[in-house]
Amino acid sequence: MTRISTPPPGVPVTPDTLPQPKQTSLAGYHSGDLALGRTAVPNGLGAIPQVPLEYFKSAALPPLRKQIDIGKIKTSLEGAEAWSRHSGWTAIKEPKLSGVSEEETLEPLSKVFDAVVCEAAKDLHTPATLRFVSRPTQSPHSDLPDSSLPDAYLLLLEKKSVDIPGAKKNSAKNSDHDSWYDIAVSFEFKKSDGTAERKYVIWGLHHIMRSDPCRRAAFGVTIENTEMRFWFTCRAVTLVSKSFNFFSEPEHLIHFFCALVFAENHELGWDPTIRRVCVEDETQYIITVETEDGRTIEYQTTKVISDFGVDGVSGRGTRIFKVHLRSRDGKLDAEPVVLKDSWRESDRDREDKILEQIFDDLRKLGTEVEQEARQYFLTVVEAGDVTVHGMIDGTTSLLHGSDLPADCASYALSVDGILKAKPTRSSEGLAQSLPSVPGATKHSKIQHRIHFRLVFKEVCTPIHELQHLGTAFQTLQDVLKGLLTLQLLHSVGWVHRDVSTGNALRAGEVGKLADLEYAKRMNSKASNEVCTGTLDFMACEVEAQKYLFEPPKVLSVADFFKDNKDKDKFPYKFNPLHDMESLWWIATWILYRHVDKVGHQQSEAQRKWFDELFPGRFNARFSAFSADVDYEVLPTSFQPAAFTVVSAMRQALKIAYIASENSMPPAYTDALAELQRVFTSHLADGVKHSKHVELHTPGVKRSYQEDPMFESRDNKHLKVRSFLRSLPKC
Repeated sequence: MTRISTPPPGVPVTPDTLPQPKQTSLAGYHSGDLALGRTAVPNGLGAIPQVPLEYFKSAALPPLRKQIDIGKIKTSLEGAEAWSRHSGWTAIKEPKLSGVSEEETLEPLSKVFDAVVCEAAKDLHTPATLRFVSRPTQSPHSDLPDSSLPDAYLLLLEKKSVDIPGAKKNSAKNSDHDSWYDIAVSFEFKKSDGTAERKYVIWGLHHIMRSDPCRRAAFGVTIENTEMRFWFTCRAVTLVSKSFNFFSEPEHLIHFFCALVFAENHELGWDPTIRRVCVEDETQYIITVETEDGRTIEYQTTKVISDFGVDGVSGRGTRIFKVHLRSRDGKLDAEPVVLKDSWRESDRDREDKILEQIFDDLRKLGTEVEQEARQYFLTVVEAGDVTVHGMIDGTTSLLHGSDLPADCASYALSVDGILKAKPTRSSEGLAQSLPSVPGATKHSKIQHRIHFRLVFKEVCTPIHELQHLGTAFQTLQDVLKGLLTLQLLHSVGWVHRDVSTGNALRAGEVGKLADLEYAKRMNSKASNEVCTGTLDFMACEVEAQKYLFEPPKVLSVADFFKDNKDKDKFPYKFNPLHDMESLWWIATWILYRHVDKVGHQQSEAQRKWFDELFPGRFNARFSAFSADVDYEVLPTSFQPAAFTVVSAMRQALKIAYIASENSMPPAYTDALAELQRVFTSHLADGVKHSKHVELHTPGVKRSYQEDPMFESRDNKHLKVRSFLRSLPKC
């Protein structure tokens, strides 16, 4: 096997980016408590760009129709006594002086909306697409549980939602039930001056983007007495405009209404390449994939496999569906496939392109090596970037090619309450991904994203859903055995950088490694602003962003300064040992998370060790890795495998790190080769010791059986969707 070349001395190394946790991966957000969710979302954003009104109008809003003259409309409204330059909007009293409730004070905003639209329509032949609705005591319908009550919203006249039998109806007289899936703009009002409404409007934006696969962007408005702000979010950024007095400066509100009301649906943030349908009383989606050779193919969903990726307001927004090919006459192909819908950073290659680069590198080792390798990766059936109205769908087009203005300030989203930084321990035993985002920085550039779709042949089972310990270890063993996935990546100089339970899959009798979007060549000098990691399975050095196993040195003063210069020359860099450590964390997580009998709970000691090893916060990985782990707290049937996997494999990792970091940059080639041999041997022992050992999530009853050793897609029931639908997502 070809070995990896350690970067030679003297070659500058680009350090990787320090990751930080997303608040929407923490327990408070997933508790179902609306107040905690409304705290988590703005806390996760931290601070967002506050942009001038003119920038917001040109970048975030749809362009005005040519016939619309804002100055003329303002003059006409003044002539019709709808607005006065002395007292503002005649239909609305200054909120904090009105003497009535917020609902009564701001309900007449609908009259302002109607007056503006009526004047604008006089010179247009384009019908309005939105209407103003104010039902502040009623919660719009959503497939996800959500009891939030927006004060008002702009609603599509031709709705995108579908009627689902049994869905909650709106109690307003003579009205159909409103749906979040038809809301283009959500409004939040407050009579007094202040900032309390920001978390409510952000929650509304967040709920639209997390719950609706048909949305690419969303808008919001906050009103605090006479001050108004506009809001916009997409997968790359959330923006807020500077405030203005909508009584004395009506032109901004007139522009806002006119830009949106006469816009096409795709300009309002909807995706024309995916549509919602009702199938057997359930919501499903028909999704179009456009390939690079110009073919358009339709797939219809039958299940949501995963949508944890939409929990963040911005980011990849990954959704994974089980789908069937749909013919022109609406018939579905019998064989299921998997469709991935996601938004990659614009400076990254699409995942299928990365796969081909890996295979090209493997081909240099021989065609047999390449063919052997292909069975350990997912098979891409179709791939392509999404196009909307002839343009690549990305945040660049949503923002009309604009970057942030040079004088862009940050708008702090301070909210009450701080969430405890600990991932959810779900009742289904899912490994909660804790994606990472860059720390707070000055807002000077938008990291734009491109919308893409991939279709994979294999319908796999993530390792965290396997139901026998032997099968789980065998899956990890497959990842290492011979020229399997990670070894093949490393042998041609690649690292994965996000090995987790969601990316270690089983298809029939073969282990596969998925989600290669963040894989890169070791000699790559590219550095991205955004990096990712799953905290429970992140290597210690990845979390710390420094090397932790260098031998202690006794240095003179001169040597001390020379040593520090060497560290500057060779900063921390991800290497293959970090991927290997992630495998150890997965194996350890499986053992300490589960029990071996239906309905049983973890012992207090096992639960304590699980929380010690996986505390769900940063700056805790190295101490957890270094601790003498007690495997005797595990169920008796787990212990033989645990001794081999938890204790022996961890010791081998330590030895590999120490050996590789005897020199800088780390010389990991020989250490990695030995570590791969040790891991393969110990995982084989783990399989041998746990062939008939079952895996059960504490307290959860299993309603079906599976093969003791090998699971196939034909008999594996995907149970994640029912759990996901019970959680709030963004």
